[in-house]
Amino acid sequence: MGSKTHIIILQMKEIIYTILFAVFALIMIFLFVYMFFLKDNGNSDETASTPTYTPGVYTTSILLGDHPVSLQVNVDKDHINSITALSLEESVTAMYPLLESCLENIEVQLTSGVPIEKVTYDASSQYTASILLDAISTALSKASK
Repeated sequence: MGSKTHIIILQMKEIIYTILFAVFALIMIFLFVYMFFLKDNGNSDETASTPTYTPGVYTTSILLGDHPVSLQVNVDKDHINSITALSLEESVTAMYPLLESCLENIEVQLTSGVPIEKVTYDASSQYTASILLDAISTALSKASK
């Protein structure tokens, strides 16, 4: 009678909890490896998304009411230098008071390197900004060819 028999009784709940915790631990390990070792960190996307332009001055026009307004975009190989409104009459600035301030805000952002898709503007000038951004995009598409 030298051996003692040990009987272990496991309930089904304990087995299920153990399996669930093991699966959860494996998922966490996989996510940890993916996040820190396999992820590209987006560095190649930033370099690939840098636009290249043909240096020069590109003009596009928009029609505000009955008054045409020309936008002039000056670009280098990979940078927007300036955006100016040409033939901006006093009557246009009176009818569209947000035009100049919105254009200045957009110009500051684009010349500092913000992509045109990420330009921010006030909700009060969303329509003016969308018209200006469309015109600037048209001028930049001419520069990209």
